[in-house]
Amino acid sequence: MEGAQLPVECVGHQADVVQLAFSQICDSGYYLASASKDGHAILRHGDTGDWVGKIGKVRKRKTGKAMLCVDINGDATLMATGSEDFTARIWNATSGKQLAKFESPCSVRCVALAAKSAYLAVGCLYRYSHCLDTDLYLYELDRPDICMKLEGQSRGVRDVIFCCDDRALLSSSHDRSIRLWDLRNGRQVHSINLPHHAKSLELNADGRTVTIAYAQSVIFLDVERFQVLQHRQHSMCVSGASLHPAKETYVCAAGKRIHRFEYASGQCLESFVAHEHSVRSIKYSPDGEVFASGSKEGGLRLWQQTVGKKYGLWDTQDNSEQS
Repeated sequence: MEGAQLPVECVGHQADVVQLAFSQICDSGYYLASASKDGHAILRHGDTGDWVGKIGKVRKRKTGKAMLCVDINGDATLMATGSEDFTARIWNATSGKQLAKFESPCSVRCVALAAKSAYLAVGCLYRYSHCLDTDLYLYELDRPDICMKLEGQSRGVRDVIFCCDDRALLSSSHDRSIRLWDLRNGRQVHSINLPHHAKSLELNADGRTVTIAYAQSVIFLDVERFQVLQHRQHSMCVSGASLHPAKETYVCAAGKRIHRFEYASGQCLESFVAHEHSVRSIKYSPDGEVFASGSKEGGLRLWQQTVGKKYGLWDTQDNSEQS
């Protein structure tokens, strides 16, 4: 039986932490980016939570200043953000300098950087009317004036990820659809409809397994074959889910709690209260040793995959004494 979780507390945000993104493992380790409704994105060392830098603050424009999404490229040199000021922005992750800005008709709800950092995908969602802008936009970072528009959703876009070696995009929408787009021609090639809109969308380290959380369910989808591998139904409503990079376990956020399950069997391995307020985002690190959670009111914490293991700021002796 594993001991009790002892989190690493990551301070800095003053409002809801709405999205998390990890880089790949670099020469200097790996990094964690977080976006918050306080108008900032923060970059940290992913294994310790140690501060690297802060990006923002976004100026008010019509609907407010909240930052709604973030992504980071594999080598942690670029960050992308989207916000309620109707812009998506590219930043130098090291210096915090803004490199590019893309205007949008309404709030930018999701951004995704291609694996080779050549493209940026942007999805919009106007909070007062899900039907104001329903398109996906694809920009070439070397030629930001060139934009491909992907049309087909009947409501705003919730999440987007690159997949199939950057040949395709997978999107989720408030019209409750999951759609696969071929970027060679901009056409939709597959879709599924869910009973409720997806709360999170994540591509696993294997490059083909996608984790989709919605309502009381978590679906694992083989995006290459567009086939459901597993459908796990739970007793609680989930606000997000993340799959271990080696597909050993997956974690779900539900209310103030985090639940960890064995991937193969669906057996619950761990369940605990993670925050004082509702968990808004959850993500596994690229080495699978850590999962991070962000909550309302600015909470951001790191948790161990193997409680008691000496890793990062965790000390085995201290953990065993407090278990």
